[in-house]
Amino acid sequence: MDYESIVKSVNAEIRKETNCIPREQEAVTKQPKYPFFTYSIISPYLNAKVFRDGNSHIEEVEIVISITFYSLKSFEVMSLAQRSATMLKSTATRQILYDKGITVVRIDDLNKRDNFISIETERRAGFDLRIRIRHSETKSFDHIETITIGG
Repeated sequence: MDYESIVKSVNAEIRKETNCIPREQEAVTKQPKYPFFTYSIISPYLNAKVFRDGNSHIEEVEIVISITFYSLKSFEVMSLAQRSATMLKSTATRQILYDKGITVVRIDDLNKRDNFISIETERRAGFDLRIRIRHSETKSFDHIETITIGG
């Protein structure tokens, strides 16, 4: 799976809606100007459904991406998170992502994400985005016909 391409597609839609620059959450790079958002894949491979047909191996995999907005203003981050979540639920955005092989499953845990270290200067809010990807490979797979237990 091309995780980078998946995340770039989602981030592009959020950036169009909010005009905020995305940044990988654990990145060791210069922080952009406020407001901005970070992303992190917190669950890269969930609920795989596997379909096999001859030499084709097709999986439906769910991925959870954490999106967090940063600003000096608490109302701003809450507004950006809510606008982004609403946009990701819209039919138009879902179609854009679906055309790229990404299905929006649901949005969870939209809340404030302030921490005790930076709470006096920086405000955070965000949500977790659950998406589904269809991943396929074509190669030959070994098939087990019979299992014998014991001797």
